[in-house]
Amino acid sequence: MEFDLLREYIVLSQTLNYTKAAESLHVTQPTLSKHIASLEKELGCALFERDRRRVELTDEGVVFAAAAIQIVDTFDEAHDRIQEMATSDPIRVNGVLNDNAVSAILSIAAMILDEEGHQPVAYGGSNVNDFVQQVLEGETDIAFAYADLDGLESLGLGYIPLTRSRFVAMVPLSSSLAARKNISIDDLRNFRFVKYADNYSICGWANIEQVCHDHGFNPRTRTVLGRNATNYTAISLGVDDVVILQSSMPQLRYLSDFSKVAILPITDDDAAFRLYAIYKQDNYERVRPALDAYAQARKTIISHGKNSPLVESA
Repeated sequence: MEFDLLREYIVLSQTLNYTKAAESLHVTQPTLSKHIASLEKELGCALFERDRRRVELTDEGVVFAAAAIQIVDTFDEAHDRIQEMATSDPIRVNGVLNDNAVSAILSIAAMILDEEGHQPVAYGGSNVNDFVQQVLEGETDIAFAYADLDGLESLGLGYIPLTRSRFVAMVPLSSSLAARKNISIDDLRNFRFVKYADNYSICGWANIEQVCHDHGFNPRTRTVLGRNATNYTAISLGVDDVVILQSSMPQLRYLSDFSKVAILPITDDDAAFRLYAIYKQDNYERVRPALDAYAQARKTIISHGKNSPLVESA
């Protein structure tokens, strides 16, 4: 059934006059009559009662008129949204995206943005080390990154919080720390930090290093190339090695069951990965729909309590 035919029917159902309807639609009266007859044949019922003096809707015609208006209005709204999306530049987002908590935010935010009909969001790969610099240079509209908040405002940047996950330390069972129930950052002064060299981990490493500096020491490091995101015990840990991970990682609870490692919570309040959505302040109005969706998604996840990957973000 063509939408033009539905539009003709709607006009006729409103005017109840073939001559006026035909003039309004810029078609001939015989053409309009033919189209309506075709529509009635397809539906298998009469839509109008007509004689020489009047045209009236049948009961079936009333029902179909309401449905036709709804169908056409829905089609027109969807068409307008698609056209608007096609002509809008997408909001570009890059940064730490392959994280289980971030994935949850993105999934919910995508549904919110789609339902509200906002412009599309294009997510890039984590192919740079400095996501904040990408925002400053206009290559990215929003960066999901760890950052020194004190310096953002002076750069003309704004931010909203996304996730906060406490540090935990993974150490070999041969470590002097392995029998502890928990530790502090200060306990790690003389240990060697495993520093993964991929872009995702470098971004998080800046957070780890800053916490160490705040506690008065520069961490001694051992650089490891090619982090395997699905197996954090793929490398052999030396007796004084320590790996800092996020407490929100679901696989941590299982590692001690089959690996020769211990997972130790770090108790310092500042020992946490804090991820932010960072943007240019003068670009706020353009990216506001995405920021609002991320904030709403984060709030939704936190509201689900202890099983939430963002429970520590509250």
